Amino acid sequence: MWIRDIDVMAGGKQFKNLGGNRIEIDFDIPFSDEAEPDISEVNLYNLSDSTIASIESSGYVFVNAGYRNLNNKGNILSGKIEDLITTWEGPDKVTKIIASDGGDKWRNTSVNKTYAIGTMASYIMRDLANVMGYEIADISPKNDIEYKLGKTVTGKAEKELRQLVKDTKSKLYINKNRIYIRDKEKGTETGFKLNHKTGLIGSPEKIIEEIDGVEVIKYKVTMLLNPLVSTDNLIEVASRTLNGRFRVLEGKHTRDFNTEVIIREG
Repeated sequence: MWIRDIDVMAGGKQFKNLGGNRIEIDFDIPFSDEAEPDISEVNLYNLSDSTIASIESSGYVFVNAGYRNLNNKGNILSGKIEDLITTWEGPDKVTKIIASDGGDKWRNTSVNKTYAIGTMASYIMRDLANVMGYEIADISPKNDIEYKLGKTVTGKAEKELRQLVKDTKSKLYINKNRIYIRDKEKGTETGFKLNHKTGLIGSPEKIIEEIDGVEVIKYKVTMLLNPLVSTDNLIEVASRTLNGRFRVLEGKHTRDFNTEVIIREG
């Protein structure tokens, strides 16, 4: 029942951990509601020199993974290859792909535009997202400001976008090359109910943090790898120690083939 099924597309080639020509694959793929794009690692074992050479550092990498008998295989990474490192670990040759979720667009896009009197912040956000080349998943800032005197944006697009997000008291993150700008407390409905029958591992771990002088309670939860669980997902948790509706703040899909998340009531 717990057969791990992984496909990796990189440099125009497909790699699998099952079937003919299978290879060993592992990964560490984070996700969060922070503005800075996430950096992931994907390891491919014992590739030939010619195959390694074919994985161009300017290309893209896509990872689909899941448990075969649970029929939950899905995409957990769509990223741009930032670096390719090959080392030896004992008898194994390990090729590590370092990939970012839209990081090149985030770092390298510049802008010089002037927007008319009365332009709304959401309009500028959408325009900048298009200039940067992101797919728009949700742009609905908490306080959509009208710039009554117009607005000029110049320089790095990410810096201007961050300021717009701050002005509107919103949050910004990139997930699978899709941009989200929304109220800090907003989440995405999933209908997913996490319990021991649907993949919950162990008991949730309580985390207490102080943010701006206010005590905030979060929980760390581990489950069997689930590609459908990601940033801002609203999920129901049912366990002996924790029950209720929660929002995913951050997490990662791990080489242990688990999904670990930090959640907060939402």
